Order: sequence, then C-alpha cells, then structure tokens
Amino acid sequence: MRTYIWTLPTRIFHWFLAVGFAVAYILGDFDNLRNLHFAFGAFVGTLIVFRLLFGLFGPKYSNFKDFPIGLKNQKEFIKTYFSKAKTYAGHNPAASVIALFILLVGILCSISGYLLYATENNVLSMGINEEFLEESHEVMANLFLALVSIHILGVLADTLFHGKTGTLQSIFTGFKNIETKNTRLNGFHKIFSLLWLIIPFIIFYLAYELQINTKGNEVENNEYYKHDDD
Repeated sequence: MRTYIWTLPTRIFHWFLAVGFAVAYILGDFDNLRNLHFAFGAFVGTLIVFRLLFGLFGPKYSNFKDFPIGLKNQKEFIKTYFSKAKTYAGHNPAASVIALFILLVGILCSISGYLLYATENNVLSMGINEEFLEESHEVMANLFLALVSIHILGVLADTLFHGKTGTLQSIFTGFKNIETKNTRLNGFHKIFSLLWLIIPFIIFYLAYELQINTKGNEVENNEYYKHDDD
C-alpha cells in the first residue's frame, strides 16, 4: 500500500535547501562572486526560517511533534534497525535528530554570514571580532556539510536495508510503501507554503543587491602585488 507522507512544500524545500547550500558553499571560495554567495546564503536562511515555522504548525510527518527524538526511541531504533519489526512513516529517530541539527546549524550559518557581512561593511557595530565571525561562519558551513553527508549516508543505508519502504523515492514522489494515514494540507498550510516559495527568492534578490565594501580586498591585493614585485 502506498501512503502520502511528504507534501509538495516539504519536498520542494528539501531540494531548494540542497541546491542553495551547495551553491553557497562552493561560491564561498570566490571573492568576485561574493554577492551571489550572500544571496544564496540568505536564500538558505529564509528557507530554514519557514521550515522551522512549518515544523510548529505544519501537517503530520513534517511537524516536529512527529519527530521521535527521545532516548528511548533512539535505543529502540538501534536494536531493531536490521529487522522488519519497526517502520517509521516520517523521519526515523536518527534522521529526526540529524534533520533538527541541520536546521539549527543552517540558521546559525546564515546568521553568522550576515553578521560577518554587516561587520565588514560597517552596517552594524556589535563589537564582535571580524576574524571570529569569519571562523565561526566557516565552522558552521563545514558542520552543515558534515551533517548533510550523514543524512545522505542514512538515506543510502535505509535504501540498502529497508528498500521496500521506498524512503529514497519518497523524496521525489512523497509516497512510501507503508500502510498508515495519508498527510494532508489545509487551507492555511497552502497559503503559508505559497509565501514559503516566494519570500526566499525576494530575500535572494535583496541580498544580491547588497553593497559590498571592496576597500579591504583592494588593500590586500595591493599588498600582495607589492610583495610580489619585491
């Protein structure tokens, strides 16, 4: 029996987040593409804010109340992982913890990125060392990447040992091969989801248009060429 587990907004968020973070992470190494890096970082942060809200009042399986994160659930999951005694309609206990950490680290990464931009460009004066913000942002980005890697390994393991459930396919179709209650979106969910798919792109555009102070980079480049000539 096929059951509808992941609604369209949740699935779109999943893939937007994956693409947004991947591009932002790659662009972080290119100073001449800093506007795009900021834009994708802001895009990811806004997506996550909406996902956090959706987790509070969204439909079953996407709602945080459905996440079996308790220690008892974790122990049971480990003990029964290689058996067919227990199946999970939504996130399994381990995946629930990883998903929450991804959201937490993702939002911290976006916030640290904005604070770094604001400090570099004199938008805010918070008395935080610029080098500290830069290192914090880099740590958060790498931690985010590590968590995503664990998530991917978890999906692959689930496909290997519990392939009949159709977890991998559900990321695309929304359906799992289990017998349980279908999830549904009410009117409020639909309106919220529409905003969820529009506002991040507005924030992306606004972040791309941010003014960047290039004086620091010019000084660094001049110093580099000066030493190079010597």
